Amino acid sequence: MKLVVNIPTYNEKENIEEVIKKVLAQSKNLKNVDLHVLVSDSHSPDGTGSIVKKISQTNPRVHYLDVVQMGLGVGVYKGHRFAVDRLKADVLAQMDGDLSHDPSTLPQMYEYIKKGNSLVNGSRLMKGGKNMLGWHRRLFTRGSAIYCKVSWGTFNLTEYTNSYRMFTKKLFESIDFSKVPWKSKTYIIQPAFLHAAIVAGAKIKEVPITFQDRKKGYSKAKIVSYTFEVLKFGLKIRILKSKVIIKFLIVGATSYYLSAALLGILNRGEVYAVPFLSKFVIFSLSKPLFSNNLFLSSVIAIEFAIIYNFIFHDNWTFKSRSHHDPKIVRLLKFNFSSISSPLIQLVSIHFAVQVLKLHEQAGLAAGVLFGLFVNYFVNILWIWKDKPAHQKTA
Repeated sequence: MKLVVNIPTYNEKENIEEVIKKVLAQSKNLKNVDLHVLVSDSHSPDGTGSIVKKISQTNPRVHYLDVVQMGLGVGVYKGHRFAVDRLKADVLAQMDGDLSHDPSTLPQMYEYIKKGNSLVNGSRLMKGGKNMLGWHRRLFTRGSAIYCKVSWGTFNLTEYTNSYRMFTKKLFESIDFSKVPWKSKTYIIQPAFLHAAIVAGAKIKEVPITFQDRKKGYSKAKIVSYTFEVLKFGLKIRILKSKVIIKFLIVGATSYYLSAALLGILNRGEVYAVPFLSKFVIFSLSKPLFSNNLFLSSVIAIEFAIIYNFIFHDNWTFKSRSHHDPKIVRLLKFNFSSISSPLIQLVSIHFAVQVLKLHEQAGLAAGVLFGLFVNYFVNILWIWKDKPAHQKTA
């Protein structure tokens, strides 16, 4: 099993030799692992590249890649690409080249990879983790984590902006990098890569790490521009995630108003208190509960709403999601899954009319709102599932 640790650098001549030694020293703790170090350098003018090339001449486990272009994302992406294509890596890791990350965590990360996780994420914010940076950097890390949790909807993760990670070759090759801003000059590659891994279906495990402030050299992080990029990226994710929900609510709202109008026509011969076909009310209100016009009118209006919702969800709301089953199967599934919603609405309508002495529309509205949330999650988890990673379109 070959593990390649990618270290993107720019002007790290004071640290890079020690980092390489500390990483390779972990070979003794990584049994049956062919450990290599790849320094993907952004054409550093301080001579970082010369130091690495000199080491690589005497140590075949050290490799140098001159990525020429500036930017952490370029070093991360091109370094991993080189590790997979040229070095034939099975497992990939990345860490900073300034001694902020402790290489002794690598064996623990690898153990979790062996246990079936496709990505192991180093976290300063989970129990056991420490962030030794200045208060403003700690504030950024904590604030970014809270913001990403909310905007992404990923409450099972604690760390988003750290670069100390390990993942499988299979995960790397399943990520759609056309949607990852790896050419950006900020550090947005860190959260963006993590999100892309989530979209690709990664099984993620977090491990606590201690993040030390650098002792030599200078930090390249531009917190203001990085903050702006994190905010912009999170907003983009939230909008994309909200599209389906917005469409779902639009369909639900229109079907409600149409079914409400139909219920009014069938039950009272009126549409929203405006008389309409009053001579054609189906049954007398004096009949028993399950044979009067309120029950029958409710059933017809609800079934109309089910068919209406299916047509628009299948062709609009969930159009981009999986349509693996034949349409007739999806329709049957939708009808079956919709049983809970009309039952909720039916009970709500009768409860409002017969117990609370309210208008039937009040009962219908309450039933629709409650059933809406139940239906949404059933729809995305059973009928229109998210497409597997290999089916996702660019």
